[in-house]
Amino acid sequence: MLRKASYLILSVSLWLTSCSKDPVNDLSDLDSQVFITNHDKSANFKTFKTFSISDSVTVVQDNRSGTALTSLDKDVLTRIITNMQNLGYTYVAVDKKPDVGLTAARITNTYQDVSYNPYSSYWGGFYGGFYGYPSYYVYETTESYWAISMLDVKNADSTTQSTDGKRFRVIWDAQIRGGGLANQNYVDEMVDAAFRQSTYLSIK
Repeated sequence: MLRKASYLILSVSLWLTSCSKDPVNDLSDLDSQVFITNHDKSANFKTFKTFSISDSVTVVQDNRSGTALTSLDKDVLTRIITNMQNLGYTYVAVDKKPDVGLTAARITNTYQDVSYNPYSSYWGGFYGGFYGYPSYYVYETTESYWAISMLDVKNADSTTQSTDGKRFRVIWDAQIRGGGLANQNYVDEMVDAAFRQSTYLSIK
């Protein structure tokens, strides 16, 4: 009796699985987003009180980089400021020597790869021992994401001899990946989510 019941449960489960939609394809842009955060374990965020932020967004596309300040970029920078203030930090101008500095970047990388169809038609003489080659094709994959970084300005390394001046240690960074990254309606939720899973940043 128990065996029959098990078969029945298995049959019902298989039927429900076959009738359900692909959960990945059903995801909205917001649901598809992934937030990756990391921080320097040696950083004591309680020692930081003030922050500043870059006045534009870094745009990186493959081997090229520059800056931009579109309406989308402004919204992202503004939301970063709001989250930092909610965590207890005080916003100051760059020339006021902030304890930490924040930057935001839009990054797009395009990759090329080669694949082939092993079941495509071969050509050549069968008896001659030449079987030909399978069909190869090249495809491109484009990956875009937002990157937010927090730099330790308070403890900048000014002893290193370098042409670019002081060196700043990255003490926190976040990546936002997935769909809808260019949708201004999603900016608040995207940025909030990255900070929300980084509770150690709070100095309240």
